[in-house]
Amino acid sequence: MHNFAIGIDTGGTFTDGVIFDIDNGLVIAKTKVITQRENLEVAINNCLGNLLNILEKKQNNKYILDNIRMVSLSTTLATNAIVEGQGADVGLILIGIDLDKKYPTNYFAKVKGKMDVRGKEREKLDLEGVKKAINELKGKVEAFAISGYMSIRNPMHELDVARVVKELTGYPTVCGHELSSDLGVYERTVTAVLNARLIPLITDLIEAVKKNLRSKGIKAPLMVVKGDGSLINEKVAMEKPVETILSGPAASVLGGKVLSKIENGVVVDMGGTTTDIALLRNGKPAINEQGATVGGWLTRVKAADISTIGLGGDSIVTVSKNRTLDVGPQKVYPIAWISDEYSHLINELKEIKSKNYFPISSQPTTVLRLIKKPERIELSDLENKVIKIIEKEPHTIFYVSKVLEKDPNLLPWERLVKIGSIHRAGLTPTDILHVTGDFQIWNSEASTIATDIMADRLGVSREAFIERVLDLVYFKIFRLIVESCIKDTIKISFEENTPHGEILKEMFRGKKAKDRFVSFFARLNVPVVALGAPVRAYFPKAVKKLNTSLMIPENADVANAIGTVNSEVIERVKITVKPTEGGAYTVYTPEGKRIFMGLDEAYDYGEEYGREYAYNKALEAGASGIEIIIERNESYSTLAGGAYNDRNKIFIETVINVTAKGKPYK
Repeated sequence: MHNFAIGIDTGGTFTDGVIFDIDNGLVIAKTKVITQRENLEVAINNCLGNLLNILEKKQNNKYILDNIRMVSLSTTLATNAIVEGQGADVGLILIGIDLDKKYPTNYFAKVKGKMDVRGKEREKLDLEGVKKAINELKGKVEAFAISGYMSIRNPMHELDVARVVKELTGYPTVCGHELSSDLGVYERTVTAVLNARLIPLITDLIEAVKKNLRSKGIKAPLMVVKGDGSLINEKVAMEKPVETILSGPAASVLGGKVLSKIENGVVVDMGGTTTDIALLRNGKPAINEQGATVGGWLTRVKAADISTIGLGGDSIVTVSKNRTLDVGPQKVYPIAWISDEYSHLINELKEIKSKNYFPISSQPTTVLRLIKKPERIELSDLENKVIKIIEKEPHTIFYVSKVLEKDPNLLPWERLVKIGSIHRAGLTPTDILHVTGDFQIWNSEASTIATDIMADRLGVSREAFIERVLDLVYFKIFRLIVESCIKDTIKISFEENTPHGEILKEMFRGKKAKDRFVSFFARLNVPVVALGAPVRAYFPKAVKKLNTSLMIPENADVANAIGTVNSEVIERVKITVKPTEGGAYTVYTPEGKRIFMGLDEAYDYGEEYGREYAYNKALEAGASGIEIIIERNESYSTLAGGAYNDRNKIFIETVINVTAKGKPYK
């Protein structure tokens, strides 16, 4: 019996698809289509339709279709939403937490109630305060996140609040203890908020894939890539979408290894929205045990150690009121693409250029396009008027301000972008390539007008502007690679206007200094594997500055989709055993705690619980042929000034790590 799989990667700009021969490691068919955020179903339908059309032309197409073992999905939508600050508005209920820190939501309430480090209730939950907070927040949000102090030791308070949220609102609800068993209440809280924010986004994507699979008669199970490169089934992914942050980058690392056949190197994936990098050592990416950092937020999501920046072919090119040029981190539709769809925008751009229109708080080339009207968010009168103007077709801010007879700097469009109701178009590196002629599939005239508008704003010629934009893209790629390769050995910050930042610029320029004794340059000791659609336009010049070899393998444009079908289901659980009063031992599990009088008895329970828990999680995630691996790590200390020996050592804790591995198909 032969094994084939369909791999799909949905990015912020393109959706890639492959039909892959798992047994022989061969691409049978591949495609790349535009991702439409306002209607993900269109992209999925086009992707699967193209793959099946290609397959129909092959002699053994029925045999291949009959032996599709799984459909595997990776996505950068979760990562992109966090980087760009988008997603559902979330109401956060903090139980016994009084940290003066920023959270990924502006809507939160603090209520009384507290557990101690041993999981005992130190302060009762204020249920009346909980009800009041929920009722005050529910008109402003679309989901709830709940985080309690020491909930990993006893989740009772979080579960009680979740029950009340369901009773009063029926909204999606996420508890911190469900996502992480690690200490670090702030990081766990951030993870819960992000998970709640992402539920509608990932649910829409998965439902679109399932609907299209059914319509095309494909009955194989649907799997989703997690941030650590392992797989879960679609049900688990919809419950814990935060697990899919860095899903796309993790898949690209796997795809990069398969395509390049190297064991050690730097894998960089550039898409329309982000550029992601991972170091491949001995054939595997390192796992960040502390949790992934995305968009500046440190989470408790175990993921491949991947660095992500907001830089891609569709990153917005901006010129500030102080005439400072930048690229990213936000993604926008390219002017070339949206003007190809809506030709009236060319006349609006021409009028902007003729009037030297330069708003202070936004970019002159910004176009607003309606994605969807908010369902649960209350809008101001002016916000409703903005939506009405762009309801049938997109328009520039310049046009909207004219219709409303309002100062463009006072238009309330930014919140509508943040909640995903509106998406912008603007000048991007993709537009720059349309002007240079290196990439021309949409409207080059619109790109040229927009480039001239921005060049005027910067006060330079069109040619000088293009050179500066491309040079900035090359530098950001160079900086990302250098920082990622040295971060584990040398703690250096290359921030702007610092000595190290200036040295990095000197390294990038790579010019020999004839008038001084020292020259700075970079040399990488391993190859760079570049993946993604735009890499041929940007990476040759960027990597040349690193004095190493560049590999752009065949099928690099669909590497993520290839990576999705080259993984397995992996579920992990951590059980902690600690000494407690009276010579007893407490075993802490994701579901609570139990006390035992003997250490061996505690170990036996912890390992048996972990074995069953990890096995069931792997089974729930879609695994077959499950293998269990148990590791026990004991920690001891000594009395002050005493030698370390069996009589003097003091037991601190034991961590039992249980891993369940299995194939994603039978």
